[in-house]
Amino acid sequence: MEYPTVAYLLAGLGLLFVGGEFVVRGSVGLAKSLGVSPLLIGLVVIAFGTSSPELFIAINAVSTGADTIAMGNVIGSNIANILLVLGIGALIYPIPARGAVIYRDGSIVLGVTGFLIFLAYRGTIDQSVAFVLLGFLLSYLVFSFFQERLVQPAQAHDEVSRNRNFVNMARAGGGLRYLLVTGAGIGALIFGSQLLVDSAIDIARSLNVSESTIAVSMVAIGTSIPELAAVIAASLRRHSDLVIGGILGSNIFNVLIVLGIPALIWPIDIAPEFLERDIWVMAGAALILMPFLLSRGRLGRPEGLALLALYAGYIYVLYEGMPVFL
Repeated sequence: MEYPTVAYLLAGLGLLFVGGEFVVRGSVGLAKSLGVSPLLIGLVVIAFGTSSPELFIAINAVSTGADTIAMGNVIGSNIANILLVLGIGALIYPIPARGAVIYRDGSIVLGVTGFLIFLAYRGTIDQSVAFVLLGFLLSYLVFSFFQERLVQPAQAHDEVSRNRNFVNMARAGGGLRYLLVTGAGIGALIFGSQLLVDSAIDIARSLNVSESTIAVSMVAIGTSIPELAAVIAASLRRHSDLVIGGILGSNIFNVLIVLGIPALIWPIDIAPEFLERDIWVMAGAALILMPFLLSRGRLGRPEGLALLALYAGYIYVLYEGMPVFL
C-alpha cells in the first residue's frame, strides 16, 4: 500500500468532516435567516447535513460505476452509527431515550432495514425504487413534523436550541454569509468524496481486499465522523437526550436519501456479497438496540461496552489474518 494513497484517504476524510460541518452550519443559518421554524430545522436541515458526506460519496461512487462503495458505505455507516458512535457516547455519559422517539423512529429504522434487505435480494435499485425511497422519506418528514409540533412543540424547540453549540453559527452576518458557508461545504464534500472513493478503491486493490470491505469499514467510519462529533459534544455537555433521535434519523436518511437520490439518475447494482454478512450485521445492530433502549429507557456504560465489543468483533472478522493496519 502506497503512503500517498493513505494520505489522500485521510485528506478526503478531513474534507468530508469539514464540508459536513459547513453544510450543517450554513444551512441552519440560512433557515433561520428565512424564518424557518427550529422544529423544521431539526428534522430536515440537521439530519440532511449529518448525512451529506454519505450522500456525496454515493453520488460520486455511483456516477463512476463504483456501486459497491456506495452501498457498502450506507450499510457500514448504519452499523457504525449504532455500535461505534452510540457505544462511545454511552461510555462518556448514559444516553436516555424518549419512548415516543424509540417507537416511531426505531420502527422506521427496522422497516427501512428490512426493505434494504429485500432490495439486496432484488439486486438493484432503479428509478422506480428511488421514487419509493424518496416518497417514504417525504412521508416520514411530514409525519414527524406534525407529530412533534402537536405533541411536544416545546421540547422539540428546546432540543434544537440546546444543540446550537454544534450546529449553529454566531448570528453575526446575514444570509449571504450562510450561503457562502454552505457553498464552501458542498465544494469540500465534492472534492473530499472524490479523494475518498479513489483512494479507497486503490487501497482495496493494493491489499487484495474487496471494495465492499473497505466501504463498510474505512469509508463508513470516515463518513460517520459528523455523527460521532455530535454525540461526543452532546454527551460531554450532558445533553445526551439529543443523541438517540439523531442517530436513528441519520440511519433512516442514509437508506432513503443517500440511495434514493443517486438512483434517480443511475441504477445501483447491489453486490451479492453484502448478503453474506454485512447487511445482516446492520439488521442485527438495529434489533439489538431496541431491547437495550426499551428495557431501561437508556443506554448505560455496560450497554456501551457491549456495543463497542460487537463492533470490534465485526472489524476483526472483516480483516482477520490481514495486516491492514500494520
